[in-house]
Amino acid sequence: MFSRIRKHLTFLYSGIMVFFLLTFVGFTYIGLTWAVYSEEKQELLLFAEEEAQEHSLFLQHQELLRQTPQDEYRGGRMFFYAFGNDGKLANAAEASSIFQDRIVEKINTWDVEDGDVVLLMPDVHNNRAIVMMASLPVMYGEEHLGKIYVGRDVTAFYQVLKNVFLILTIISLLFLFLASGGGYMMAGRAIIPIKKSYDRQREFVADASHELRTPLSIFMASVEAIQRDKESKISPFAELVLADMKDEIKKMSKTVSDMLTLARSDAEATTILKEKFNLLDIVEQVLRSLQPLANEKNIQLSFENPIEKVILADKERIRQLLLILLDNAIKYTPPQGKVSVGLEFSTKVPDIKIIIKDSGMGIPAEDQELIFERFYRVDKTRSREIGGTGLGLSIAKWIVLAHGGSVKIESQMGQGSTFIIILPQ
Repeated sequence: MFSRIRKHLTFLYSGIMVFFLLTFVGFTYIGLTWAVYSEEKQELLLFAEEEAQEHSLFLQHQELLRQTPQDEYRGGRMFFYAFGNDGKLANAAEASSIFQDRIVEKINTWDVEDGDVVLLMPDVHNNRAIVMMASLPVMYGEEHLGKIYVGRDVTAFYQVLKNVFLILTIISLLFLFLASGGGYMMAGRAIIPIKKSYDRQREFVADASHELRTPLSIFMASVEAIQRDKESKISPFAELVLADMKDEIKKMSKTVSDMLTLARSDAEATTILKEKFNLLDIVEQVLRSLQPLANEKNIQLSFENPIEKVILADKERIRQLLLILLDNAIKYTPPQGKVSVGLEFSTKVPDIKIIIKDSGMGIPAEDQELIFERFYRVDKTRSREIGGTGLGLSIAKWIVLAHGGSVKIESQMGQGSTFIIILPQ
């Protein structure tokens, strides 16, 4: 149990660390990306303004264009294409040849407002390049002379960002691994005093339960001896008192026995002795033993789908499991009700399914996950009236889990409850 709690605390701590690390890496990457984008965008627009001003003179004096070297920007990260009003290319510092066709295609289908920036991602040798482009009109005073398209290859910057993100991720994973190891050690140290306190409490319950069994047995034997003594003369009132004492001793003995069982299960001192036996015989035996209790409340106790099935399990624990669940079903089912037990198994899945149904009041949805907790009772007043202690279902769950199985409940208010036990074979 404490090992599970330790792992749970470690996972919880690691989950919180993952959240904060992902948040840190995410915001860092987004912040760096925005900063790089803003800086590159500003430089691109500044470059566009400079080229637009220069080409306002060139487009007025066409002879100057021939004196301007076409490859002034070739080989750099910047490029431009200047067009006159007639739509013809007047001047250019062409983009890299590896994605020039994609740039020309974008210019021919340009649909971006002047002054806005657009990102292009052409494929280059199975890799994706990133190009930033913008356009501005070429003006001379109020006269429109043409348009200039400028661009910048920012692949290297985004590649750096990608590498930074990868490095941050690796560092975060390394830090998470170290933090998880440290968290596991810290959780172990934090649990030590809790475990010691729990062990002392468990030992006290086990010892107290064990010590109480002997005097309770003596009390029961003494009461029965008095009741059997025909020579003693006791009043009818005294006989009633002895009968009440006997009932209370039985209840206390059962509570002590249940507490001792749970204490031993916690200490893993109780072993499961598996053997092969016919489950049908055990179910019929338990039903016969509980039939008088069902008859007192005029409850119909039935065995649905009685099939022969040899299983490998602890025979006494399975009997105890059936007694607990059927006894609970009878106690919490009103007179004239129905309680049934059924068996199911499939040749495809090597599991045996035990289904116990009742027509009782049902269990609220918010209590269905809690009824297997120790001393938990849905209706505490009614549980006291019928002698419930809140330990039976805890023992039932322990028996099922000790066999590697599972137990679940399906219930609706006013429509009864169904307990489904699955035992692997």
